[in-house]
Amino acid sequence: MKNIMKLKRVSLFLLLTAGFICLVSVRHGYAQQISPAAQLLQAKKVADSTVQQNPAERIYVQFDKNSYTPGDTLWFKAYMVDAHRLTPSAKSGIMYLTIATDSNVVVKQQRLPVENGLTWGNISLKELPAGTYILTAYTQWMQNFNRDCFFYKQFTIADDAGSNWMANYSSISTMVDGKEQARVKLLLSDSYKKAVANKQVQLAVMKGKRRLYKAGMQTDEKGLIDITFNLPGKPGDIRVIVNDASGNRVNIQLNFNRAQDADVQFMPEGGELVGGLPAHIGFKAIGLDGKGINISGTVFNGDHRPVVDFSTGHLGMGSFDMIPKTGESYIAKVTLPGGQVKEYSLPRVKNSGTVLNVTDKADADSISVSVHATDNIRQNAESYFLIGKSRGVICYGSVVNFRAAANIKGKISKALFPSGIAHFMLVDIKNRTLNERLAFIDHHDNLRINIGTNKAVYASRDSVAVDINVTDTFGKPVQGNFSFAVTDDTQVHPDSLNNENIDTRMLLTSELKGYVEQPNYYLSNNDDKSRLALDNLLLTQGWVSYDWPAEKNRPVYAAETEMAIKGRVLNVFNKGVKRTKVQLFSKSPLWAADTLTDANGSFEFRNLPLTDTPAYFIKTAKNFNVGIVIDDAPPPVLTAPPPATIVPWYVSNDTTLFNSVRTNRVRQNLANDLPADMRTLKEVKIRARKIVKDSKNLNGAGNADFVFDEGDLLKAGKKSWMEFLKENVKTFRVGTIMKNYPLRFSVQGKTLSDIQFGSYRKAPSIFFDWYFVDHKPICFIIDGIPFGTIFKSNYVDDPDFLIINQYLESNSAEDIKGIEINTSSKYNNEYYGHYIPSDWIRYTNVADFTFMEITTRGGHGPSISKTPGGYLYKPLALSFPSQFYSPKYTVVNTPKVKNDLRSTIYWQPNVTTGTDGKAVISFYTADMPATYSIILNGTDMDGSFGFKQGKLKVSPPAP
Repeated sequence: MKNIMKLKRVSLFLLLTAGFICLVSVRHGYAQQISPAAQLLQAKKVADSTVQQNPAERIYVQFDKNSYTPGDTLWFKAYMVDAHRLTPSAKSGIMYLTIATDSNVVVKQQRLPVENGLTWGNISLKELPAGTYILTAYTQWMQNFNRDCFFYKQFTIADDAGSNWMANYSSISTMVDGKEQARVKLLLSDSYKKAVANKQVQLAVMKGKRRLYKAGMQTDEKGLIDITFNLPGKPGDIRVIVNDASGNRVNIQLNFNRAQDADVQFMPEGGELVGGLPAHIGFKAIGLDGKGINISGTVFNGDHRPVVDFSTGHLGMGSFDMIPKTGESYIAKVTLPGGQVKEYSLPRVKNSGTVLNVTDKADADSISVSVHATDNIRQNAESYFLIGKSRGVICYGSVVNFRAAANIKGKISKALFPSGIAHFMLVDIKNRTLNERLAFIDHHDNLRINIGTNKAVYASRDSVAVDINVTDTFGKPVQGNFSFAVTDDTQVHPDSLNNENIDTRMLLTSELKGYVEQPNYYLSNNDDKSRLALDNLLLTQGWVSYDWPAEKNRPVYAAETEMAIKGRVLNVFNKGVKRTKVQLFSKSPLWAADTLTDANGSFEFRNLPLTDTPAYFIKTAKNFNVGIVIDDAPPPVLTAPPPATIVPWYVSNDTTLFNSVRTNRVRQNLANDLPADMRTLKEVKIRARKIVKDSKNLNGAGNADFVFDEGDLLKAGKKSWMEFLKENVKTFRVGTIMKNYPLRFSVQGKTLSDIQFGSYRKAPSIFFDWYFVDHKPICFIIDGIPFGTIFKSNYVDDPDFLIINQYLESNSAEDIKGIEINTSSKYNNEYYGHYIPSDWIRYTNVADFTFMEITTRGGHGPSISKTPGGYLYKPLALSFPSQFYSPKYTVVNTPKVKNDLRSTIYWQPNVTTGTDGKAVISFYTADMPATYSIILNGTDMDGSFGFKQGKLKVSPPAP
């Protein structure tokens, strides 16, 4: 923050060196009267203005832990800041959180009020099955920018999948007679790590639902099994299931980091190799699991002569230097893990161009920059811009030309930049970027946090007092806001010091594309090795832009600063109705308001009361031939980038997760007064038959194979009909039908002229897409009116399917009262015979079809426009946090009524340090002896952040 303020006073600065034209400070109000310099100053002015008008946002979300068990609750704290100043964002007052499966299906969504850049809450995972999930956090305003700016975090809900054994394994793959074979050794043990010795077992190897191998065999005296089987072309998602006659079993996910699956990329500094110019080349090698692998190799020229050797440093990354020759091509012979050698081509060598080199030494107060150009660039005598940006703000700029020399060197003061990633660019006079390079500026101005406890060792159910002391770089006390989590290491993997935290998110990973492995390694160490590793990361990782998109003159998505409703009143010609009265009513809380539409028919209600069950009825004074349209921004299409290969949710060789799942089961059983070791069956709920009000179901309301009533649809909220059906009807899918098409047809009994379609003749049968349930094509019936199977044509794209597809995608679940699906012989009776399309080949009987009855609120059939002059609006409800339950014990080691087996020992999302920089947090330990991990993240609300991890020990009770 302090550096950003400095940049306000000194906007452009440059040391005068050969070929650099010095620009004076804007503070003095003048610059050399040359066109390129004036152009650069104008670019700075425009960029600063854009940043002020359209500031981007960044988000970091801390979880209470990194893995969960069935029935658990996820507790979180979100920090939202201005992406340029890193102070609390004043732009948005509403944040969205979504949870999606690893196949990108959204299963949970929350809308959260944000105050002063902070919000927190909890998400029940009770309804979610075990699996891998990705949480995405964003604001409506952030949708104007690149989706890479969203916050993504993966987590798992772990279960043992019925396992009570554990397994460690080793796997290798080899080629035998032209086929790839896997050799896998499994070491089986029980939950107490005792070998499953001399045991007869059944073993199956699965890829998805396909079985690759099956055999019965016996473990040896160490619990070892050795198997060999053929691998498919793509060896991902291979599982081994082992079980015995007594019901013991284990699931194992196999990972094969094969040489042929390794991805090795070479990335020249600045972006390109140019003949005759020095090149600094970064490279990155990752395995099938997305994590770095160790390699070594040699670069060869076109004559197969060695040019330079190289090898990886940290996490599969490294760099080397060479001078490529014009017209030459280069390959790298790379030795992969396991010894296999594979060839990779280096990028093509350009005949002319420029090269940008940036050197950053940790103990230096400036960055060394050099720019090289080929002779033809010198002869052009054109000027170029060297620009240094940080957080979207231009911090440095100079005009560069190569008239005097082909190699220009200079130094740029680090004091011009705030801590974080600096983005250097060489740009031509037409504003085309020629070279780019990232560097990391570290002023070591993050918060200094100390965590202390009042004891070295605690007893079970003991009182703990944690002292927190926060200072700045100079040791001065800092007031700030923090989130605090304590977890049991025997049930929750302690967060590695190298994992992401608020520091790494705000300063590093939020500006880099894709998965960054062990991000805190780069910031928590300040030695030469980690600095080199950080430089290699910046050489090889793509960067995220927080710049306002150049093609957008104005925001497409407005920032939500409060609870508000915006919409338009339209007439039958879809034109806005001006100066008409619009009224809004709410029952809970009881509230009413009115307003007038403007010249465009637009209206707005602001400062709506905060409620967790919002429902508003909006009506106009004119009820005839007018309709209301609400301006709801569509949710983003979430394509969350997976951090790496999805981690299996079932436990096989992870002792911590296995213990967590087992303890969770004990905890749930004890809560229900059941034996601790009992494996309970899933709850079976008996419900009364659902009734859909005003249903036109020919069997009678509620008489169907699938019935979804108004309550089910209201829970789905803004989800489209398509999303609702995909999530709730497992056999709903797209299939193929065959139709006969005449080339002349009639509409509403009137035959269209032969002039349009030619003489009548029979067209061949054609296959078209259609929707199915239980392998039967669907006849859609809306309020008793068939839809989507009447219109016939000879179009190549069947309009029936296109219409139905658009219909299902464009309408919300909350717009209808119910869906009833008749697919079995019990409900598909002769009453539905007149709905059967006559042109569908192979489908001629009622039993061949599924009949989907949809009941809308208006009851007027497929045209489901809202009630004239009225609109029932139910926005996504605001979520308000629950209170984390933390027991209080009066006497240590008192007789236990119920076991305390918490995995999250304590969670406090709102810790505030005083003017002395101090805070005290108190809680009680649980029953089991363990080591606890303490994690604290937070901010001083002025652009600085801090992270601290600590430990405390709980000892077993004295005998």
